[in-house]
Amino acid sequence: MKHTDKILVIVIVAAAGFFSCNGDKANGKVSNNDIPTAGTTTIYVDNTLQPVVEDVVAVFHSVYDRAHIKQVNMTETDLINAMLTDSARVVVMPRLLTEQENAHFKKRKITPEVTHFATDAIAFITNKTAKDSVIDLNDVIRVIKGETSGKIEKLVFDNPNSSTLQYLLKLAGASKVPTANVYSLKSNVEVIKYVHNTPGAIGIVGVNWLTQPPQDLAEIVSDIKVLGVDNVKIDKGVKKYYKPSQSNIATGSYPLLRKLYVLNYSGREGLGTGFATYMGAFEGQRIILKSGLLPIKIPPREIEVRNEL
Repeated sequence: MKHTDKILVIVIVAAAGFFSCNGDKANGKVSNNDIPTAGTTTIYVDNTLQPVVEDVVAVFHSVYDRAHIKQVNMTETDLINAMLTDSARVVVMPRLLTEQENAHFKKRKITPEVTHFATDAIAFITNKTAKDSVIDLNDVIRVIKGETSGKIEKLVFDNPNSSTLQYLLKLAGASKVPTANVYSLKSNVEVIKYVHNTPGAIGIVGVNWLTQPPQDLAEIVSDIKVLGVDNVKIDKGVKKYYKPSQSNIATGSYPLLRKLYVLNYSGREGLGTGFATYMGAFEGQRIILKSGLLPIKIPPREIEVRNEL
């Protein structure tokens, strides 16, 4: 083959590869041309963690301007279903997959990259006119079990498939959502607005929706009451109540805590890996700290000491 013919073949192959990649993007297919700090990918996020992940994504984009991350927010049940149908490969959620759920990936010999990046809390909120500023966890468990409680009229969740509801069902040892005194809406925003406007209702949300709410929700959040919760695990004598503050999360005083993870089941290093690494590094951990959640690593503070003597 002549030298000019070789050059022509190389140009044709390169052009074919270029148009093939762009064709995949146009058709919505998954592309493998992303790297840890550049390219395009989609990250699927548990609804209760939406605000903090949005903050990290925004800063990540500002640092790596060739990275394009699309955030899709879902309920826990929808996240799991998306993973098991291979629609979602990188997810942010408040638990690990179970052995049964992991079996799907073990069959395909895919080992996940797991990044534990923070701890958050499940918060109880109510109308500011409520006389009580605390709630007994045993009363909540009774309602979740389908029993009656004279202190709780209505528990309101963001969705019947929500991770907060699944958490409390597991805590109560209940297998299904009771038909009385438990209600589901469509989002955390709706729960917060409903509680704000409905005396007697108790809403359940991820604490990040209260510590760093969207700007258009901030005024409403400041006008609701966050309830203290007793912790029977650590208080053996006089009952005490704890708010879901960052310090109470750190000491374990608040009873309803969840570990937060980035789960990467893509089986390769790409933009999802870079984002997970960023979440667990000091840069991402500073954002977590400011969000009101508890980062895994407390970012160091540098203090400059001047000797003026």
